[in-house]
Amino acid sequence: MVTIDRPKTRRRGLAARRRSVPGVRIATAAEGKALFDDEARDLLGISGEAFLRRWDAGEYNGVADEGDGRKVLRLVMLIPFARRTPG
Repeated sequence: MVTIDRPKTRRRGLAARRRSVPGVRIATAAEGKALFDDEARDLLGISGEAFLRRWDAGEYNGVADEGDGRKVLRLVMLIPFARRTPG
């Protein structure tokens, strides 16, 4: 049997490395929500909250990767800025 020794502080070490990458700044939750809202307004003319409600309701299911569908897909990729997960 092979075992791998991992430091107990691995997660904390990773978080520290993320904060110390030159030229990279982690956005706060409020900044992430503002960025998402601005993009939703610029791309679709609706608020970020309205987009998330529609997304959750399935209104964008099957959107094509062309034309205006690309705007929706861009916002989908930005959802983590609006909905942070603990970590």
